[in-house]
Amino acid sequence: MRNSTGRLPREASGGIYRGGPVFPRFAIQVAARHRRGWLGLPRDARPRITGPVEAQAEIGLWCGPVSPHYGHMIADFGMRIATASRFDRTTPLVFSAGPAAMGPPPAFFWGLVEHFGVDRGRICLIERPTLFRTLLVPPQAERLDGPPPSRAHLDVMDEIVATNGPVPQDLETLFVSRARWPDGRLAGEPYVAEVLERAGVAVIQPEMLPVSEQVRMLRRARRILFSEGSALHTLQLLGRLHARVAVIARRPKAPLARAALAARVEDLAYWQPSRGILYGLNRRGRPRPDRALVLFDEADLVEKLRLLAPDIAEHWDAAAYAARLSADVAQWIALNAYSNDHPDLLPFIRRQLARLGLTVDVDGAWEIGRTTWRSAMPRSA
Repeated sequence: MRNSTGRLPREASGGIYRGGPVFPRFAIQVAARHRRGWLGLPRDARPRITGPVEAQAEIGLWCGPVSPHYGHMIADFGMRIATASRFDRTTPLVFSAGPAAMGPPPAFFWGLVEHFGVDRGRICLIERPTLFRTLLVPPQAERLDGPPPSRAHLDVMDEIVATNGPVPQDLETLFVSRARWPDGRLAGEPYVAEVLERAGVAVIQPEMLPVSEQVRMLRRARRILFSEGSALHTLQLLGRLHARVAVIARRPKAPLARAALAARVEDLAYWQPSRGILYGLNRRGRPRPDRALVLFDEADLVEKLRLLAPDIAEHWDAAAYAARLSADVAQWIALNAYSNDHPDLLPFIRRQLARLGLTVDVDGAWEIGRTTWRSAMPRSA
């Protein structure tokens, strides 16, 4: 686009982000702005101009802001990088990055740049108001919560992956776990990960791996189980993958990335929690699915895990699972209680536990079946 300025830092606003090009006739620049959903409605906010232009540049390819969130960096902004990377080998890829005082981009950002085959020297991080004589805007090839990717886009992603060389598909099953996280996962997941590993399933903690290694592990596997989270979006860095994928869901009414993933893999299933989900509250009193704790009936969970490891029952210890489940729920309650002062939080959690068949005795112990769960919840809640 001509005569556009990139302005930072990003600020809280009514949109997904505020910061980036001030396009001419901003309100009607739908295709160039950041969009989400099936209808592709703009979800960004017009940047505020609070000072003079401090730098000038001839030309660039606008890709979006540098997000500190791995999943959003891929799903919201990464697919412009895919298109821009094929444009030519010299035009700078432009990102709004915040003032230098905010620190460098996260390591995974550079991992994405490397995955798309873009030389680091082409990356232009805008930290102050800048006037571009020409700012080109590649299409947003995929949108979060949007329609499936086109065949042409998947062809491009296949080509990008192929440049990284062949990878043998030598893993029968891979579990992409969130066991290191205290919430936003399956209750008892640390134990589940341990048992699957003993049963011969490869288990990775994606936050511990560089982007290139995550991609390589996904390409190696014939069957993949995800604990729903940002690592799901790593599949969007691939084209077509000859694998069967299952996801332990924590958003039953809005399965994460379903359209984007279904177009890529041979089979896609979302395991719905057979017992229920525990939600915390944000400071406005609304449920937080990002901090949910998913609960399965034990028999149902073991039966599902048989699909990945047929001999899982030989490694499963009901008492050990109950103990880990107890610790997980207690930790989750404490974490929510300590990190949020909304007056209805603890009563809200109490109501959820009652709905799921958990009860509280006078000593503050949560019980399910024969298992007692010691909780950090105050008696006055």
